[in-house]
Amino acid sequence: MCGIIGFVSSENTKAAVLIEGLKKLEYRGYDSCGIALVHNQEMALYKTKGKVKVLEDKLDKSLEGTSGLAHTRWATHGEPNDVNAHPHQIERVTLVHNGIIENSHELRKFYEMQGVTFKTETDTEVACAVLNDCMNKTNNKIEAIQKACTILKGSYAFGIFFDDELDKIYAIRKDSPLLLGEGKNIVFLASDCSAFLETTNRVLELNENEIAILDVTGITIIDEEGNEVKRESKEATLSLEEIQKDGYDTFLMKEIHEEPMVIKKTFHHYMKKSLNDLNETMPSLKKYKRFIFVGCGSAYHAGMIAKTLMEQKARVISSTELASEFRYSNPILDDDTAVVFISQSGETADTLAALRMCNEKGIDTFAIVNVLGSSLAKEAKVFLPTLAGKEISVATTKAYCSQVAVLSLLCLKKAMEENKLSREEKLAIENEIERLPLLMKKYINQTSVEKIADTIQHHNHVFFLGRGLDYALSLEGSLKLKEISYIHSEAYAAGELKHGTISLIEKDTPVITCITNPDLVLKSISNTKEVETRGAKVFLLIREDLYSNLMDASAVILLPKVHDVLQGIVSILPYQLLAYTVAKKLGCDIDQPRNLAKSVTVE
Repeated sequence: MCGIIGFVSSENTKAAVLIEGLKKLEYRGYDSCGIALVHNQEMALYKTKGKVKVLEDKLDKSLEGTSGLAHTRWATHGEPNDVNAHPHQIERVTLVHNGIIENSHELRKFYEMQGVTFKTETDTEVACAVLNDCMNKTNNKIEAIQKACTILKGSYAFGIFFDDELDKIYAIRKDSPLLLGEGKNIVFLASDCSAFLETTNRVLELNENEIAILDVTGITIIDEEGNEVKRESKEATLSLEEIQKDGYDTFLMKEIHEEPMVIKKTFHHYMKKSLNDLNETMPSLKKYKRFIFVGCGSAYHAGMIAKTLMEQKARVISSTELASEFRYSNPILDDDTAVVFISQSGETADTLAALRMCNEKGIDTFAIVNVLGSSLAKEAKVFLPTLAGKEISVATTKAYCSQVAVLSLLCLKKAMEENKLSREEKLAIENEIERLPLLMKKYINQTSVEKIADTIQHHNHVFFLGRGLDYALSLEGSLKLKEISYIHSEAYAAGELKHGTISLIEKDTPVITCITNPDLVLKSISNTKEVETRGAKVFLLIREDLYSNLMDASAVILLPKVHDVLQGIVSILPYQLLAYTVAKKLGCDIDQPRNLAKSVTVE
């Protein structure tokens, strides 16, 4: 959500370094962009609604400067337009901002009464006013930033210019990521190191509430007590290859094809030879009599699969909670409860707030996260990484699959500790994990969803049905279709459709039913018949050994038979391919869907 890139250089540098940095951050989702560039101690602002390419076309190709800040904005306060785009200025202060200022409405009223005239509707301009006021009162930049941050409520990553020191950038972060980069004769700040990776791979982390000062001599970091912090830069774990399409037409398709490798890497991280390796790579779960899986969007769906597996395999009471609801539900939490937080970025605001609530209550917290060094990874009691690598497309595919993989292993670990997993079943699972990547690769390459996609692209509404684990898969499949094709779809537990929603079924309404559980075949087929008799056009995703040619459907996609612990990883593949294919037929922006952001850092 939003992106920041800034630099200070000892020599004139083309504005293209900012533009190229913004392009690397486009995956985060945005609707406007802008830059502030300093040349000969004079600042110029360039802002526009729309894509970075629009901004690039407005700029003189020879434009250069010795320092600059740039931003891609995902609108929260104020519509997307040129005026509301960052950077923002009030008197002595120019800044860019990721996050959200929750008390901006009250602060805006206060400063308007003090005679401040706001040009925009944004919370960021309010933050600018607060910082400018603090600077006027203290005339000390560090003190002004610290004072402003006691007034501002919410989340932020700020890149700041002060008008009397345009050869320096000040930065601070709270609940929103910000990294620093050290290059030859140039230093950077960015919300993601991919923004400056083509120039340098030397990265420094900026911790919560630390202030960074970037100038021609390098980077200085000041802690909350005002002391200078000595911190060595590290080599970025991200490579340039990971942020390139590598011949694919979209990052989404590239990342779908990376899933077999990601699954192999993730499983191998936790178990080299057998499930017994989990005793070394995962903590003991013996004390826990209850698990709560917490996430948003796709992470929530991964948690639903975990809930099903934990209860079925380990026979331990479990639930799945939306992070945005969990924090405010006054949940009943005991010492024998483990709360497992799932997030791709590790910065998801709702999930992070819920984790901090549990930490305050002394409840054991687990984080299943793809980004090492993220807030969730640092603050949870136990960090279990997924190893999906960089995921560029806004709609998650490989990161989701790796979440399901780690959650499956967590459930198996608990099942072994509860003596619920026989030696024979352990061996069967180990063998299937070994062959899973090759099976996935073959399936991705050979599966065709064209017939279903040809039908769906002409409809405004689609229904997804499933029972048990298949319901969780249906939710994720529906979300993928909505995210990138903009077709309205809903997923229902198959037995629930007749309790009201079946009234929406009309002639040729597409309904996709998923069946992977042999115990639920007849029930699921009966539910499918209910909609078929009311005119629906039925499509079937069914495990290959459960299919009979007596089952009526407009098209059938067979799913490989794997152990039920692994079925959720394999069965999501045709849903991902379907969403991609429909979106491509409709000409949608697949990697950067409208209104969406990769890392949602506001509640």
